[in-house]
Amino acid sequence: MGTVVDMRTAIPAHPWKIIVHFARREDGGLRAWCDEIPGFALSHTDIDAVLSDVQPALEGILTYQLGERYITTPLCDIRIALEQQGVIEPTKADRLPEVVEYVAQRAA
Repeated sequence: MGTVVDMRTAIPAHPWKIIVHFARREDGGLRAWCDEIPGFALSHTDIDAVLSDVQPALEGILTYQLGERYITTPLCDIRIALEQQGVIEPTKADRLPEVVEYVAQRAA
């Protein structure tokens, strides 16, 4: 998982926005990372594998690092956002969305 940073003092008690960055790999796959969440980085040749792993990976890392269960919800449909930007359309356009936003909150 990489270096784990104690985020307990930096995270507010109310929901907050997390920005996940996406970039196409040279082999046609996809990478995802978040500068604000230490240890969060995904990469695979299968785009759907990356997309399906984003939410559970964020939740697992946040829960581990913060010591409480956290849930995340994308603020838009990731697949639709990537298709609108031409990332996963058959034409394989070069334009990528720079970010996809999530909201994180302490689980009830």
